[in-house]
Amino acid sequence: MSGIWVLLSLIFISVAGPLSKGEKAHVAGIDSEALKLTKNITEVSSCPEGLHREHQFCCLPCLPGERKTSDCKHDGGKPECVFCIEGKEYTDTRHHSDKCIRCSTCDEEHGLEVEQNCTRTQNTKCRCKSNFFCNSSPCEHCNPCTTCEHGIIEKCSPTSNTKCKGSRSHSNSLWALLILLIPIILIIYKVVKSQHGKKKKGYHNSEASNDEGRQLNLTDVDLGKYIPSIAELMKITQVKEFVRKNGIEEAKIDDIMHDNLHETAEQKVQLLRSWYQSHGKKNAYCTLTKNLPKALAEKICDIVTKDITNERENANLQNENENLV
Repeated sequence: MSGIWVLLSLIFISVAGPLSKGEKAHVAGIDSEALKLTKNITEVSSCPEGLHREHQFCCLPCLPGERKTSDCKHDGGKPECVFCIEGKEYTDTRHHSDKCIRCSTCDEEHGLEVEQNCTRTQNTKCRCKSNFFCNSSPCEHCNPCTTCEHGIIEKCSPTSNTKCKGSRSHSNSLWALLILLIPIILIIYKVVKSQHGKKKKGYHNSEASNDEGRQLNLTDVDLGKYIPSIAELMKITQVKEFVRKNGIEEAKIDDIMHDNLHETAEQKVQLLRSWYQSHGKKNAYCTLTKNLPKALAEKICDIVTKDITNERENANLQNENENLV
């Protein structure tokens, strides 16, 4: 019996040996093919320095002032390129794009003027107009130079405001006047407080509760009809910064700016409308006011609340007239 088991073991070993070798040979074949494929992919995807992969060929770039219209036809060839539109578009480096970049505009409403016109190979250069300055980089708007009452220490330049004489003495005189007025102000304050304290306290409590109620009512207010009024209160730089922070892509901002050249008011309206359409009505008011300076947010609140109050008063008056009839 033991002899039979030994015989079976020898048969198994003799069969298993060739199978094992066959599997190893098969795996080795697969690894070889994988290495060949990887090598081919590497050869296809890489191009010599200065060339760019365009489908199966390595192509030269278009020159500054051009854009690509079709790929090259052989390795080392140049694609078909056409000129950008003079005065409207440019490219300032060698590239492989099928688009030119739109020329920037100099916003006259914010004190800018053209220093150098846009060409096919260079963007517009802007500078501050006479009697305006800008001390930030990049400069998107210029501020008017200060006019001095008591003489000039340093004249206004394109990058710095006027330095005036006598500003310290003028400030000191204001402080002296304020010190003289403080006792009078305190006396008036105490008289008014003693006579109207209770009434004033009740008024403020009522006003605070009204403010809270208005904030709740404004949470989902439809800002659509208020956008032109809101745009009038904001500078173009404030509008661009707000929409950029709240989801509007730079390409969309650029399109709106160039579709309304030299019309800053319309640029602001269209930028805010684009943001409102993408955001939706819900919490739009809160998003807007929380991202703006307090003084500006309060002005927007006044516009909206006054309009809503007037609408409610008109509705109440109409209901009363209908009840009388």
